[in-house]
Amino acid sequence: MEILFCVLLLISLICLVIGLIRPRYVLIFLEGTKTRKKALLIFGILSIIFLVSFSLTITVFSPFRQQPGKGIFPVVEKEAEEESPETPQKEGLEEKKVSEEPEESQPEPKVYAVSIGDIAKTELLRLTTWTDGAVSMDVPVNWNIYTGGQCATKSILARDPSTELKQVFYFSEAGPVYTSQESKQRDQNYVAMGGNKLSYFESPVVNPLTAENYLKNFGAFAITSLFQQAFPEVPVMTDIKIISKKEITDKPHYVTDGKLIRAEFKQGGKSGEGYFHIITADLGMGFGYGMMFVGMTAPKGLLDLITPSLKKSLESYVISQEYVSACLQAQNKAAAGILKAGRILSQSSDTIMEVWENKLESEQRMSEKYSDAILGSSRLYNPQTDEVYVVTPEFYDFYQIHNTEFEKNYLQEMPNDKWGHAPLNGAEYIY
Repeated sequence: MEILFCVLLLISLICLVIGLIRPRYVLIFLEGTKTRKKALLIFGILSIIFLVSFSLTITVFSPFRQQPGKGIFPVVEKEAEEESPETPQKEGLEEKKVSEEPEESQPEPKVYAVSIGDIAKTELLRLTTWTDGAVSMDVPVNWNIYTGGQCATKSILARDPSTELKQVFYFSEAGPVYTSQESKQRDQNYVAMGGNKLSYFESPVVNPLTAENYLKNFGAFAITSLFQQAFPEVPVMTDIKIISKKEITDKPHYVTDGKLIRAEFKQGGKSGEGYFHIITADLGMGFGYGMMFVGMTAPKGLLDLITPSLKKSLESYVISQEYVSACLQAQNKAAAGILKAGRILSQSSDTIMEVWENKLESEQRMSEKYSDAILGSSRLYNPQTDEVYVVTPEFYDFYQIHNTEFEKNYLQEMPNDKWGHAPLNGAEYIY
């Protein structure tokens, strides 16, 4: 019986290892998406069950189990001890002396055990201070900066030229959008009757005007002539998939809704994910605005590794007092609102980090596997530069299918002889 449980235990452990590398090879019996987490859960539980069963079987059927009147271990008869020659005892001492001599051990290669959180917080993107005289912000080195709007509508976008999915942005008073189909139909009838074409005529209907609906319709709003003229570099995000959301409690009284949302999306035909801090306001008469739209995004699977860097960028946003004074002198009634922009961006970045840290803690608690799985990370190898990159566990499966979306489409699974390489932040090097 113990042999059977031993064999089953070995099979479960082998399947567990294979499942952490290529889950689809061992989860052929499972319908739906085959992931490393599912392989870890199924074969991890089976391994524990067979290990306990094997241990119990050994205890019950051990040849040294206790018998009535005897100890657990067999007793050596006294006569046998007296008849034992001295020579074998001497040889035994010599053998013991030899065995105590230190053996030459081969040094094992160093394995760098790091988590996504450790890499993301220590291997930060390099930032540099940028300013246009009105606002200043610390942005990643070599990123392109775009601005638009004036005073209360002042907006900024920083983007990696290697991939438009790595970006951080702040749009204020992005609108208007329609809050009812009746309002849009009314304007369409007006134009059809010969009226002047309204600047917001192409805006989508967002009903109800929640943060989630605003995000889902932002791509349609971004391609309108109104937005393209004001900010042609605006990210056009489509196919929005909400992953999680958190209510924003500290909102102005005029706000309709406010949430921090983590979502996946498509931009330029590529898959991305991001954190979005959105505040909406219904102004009545069938119109509403996104009073604040803050976002940080990355290629899908790399967001967690870039979040701390972009958080530092967001919270560094500063508006010069001279610019504020100039807006107030121009009797821009909304200008007072820009005084709060830096504080609000700092608060939104803190909220993003709180959600980010809670997510990583939750994922690490779910993992019971040593090696990279317990740290919530995986690694990829660049054969051209001999570099190793830390990525999220699910990234490689996505990368295998969508590698054409990346400029570096030749990365490989981690070779056994490269574990001694110090890992780098994949979000900085994979694009």
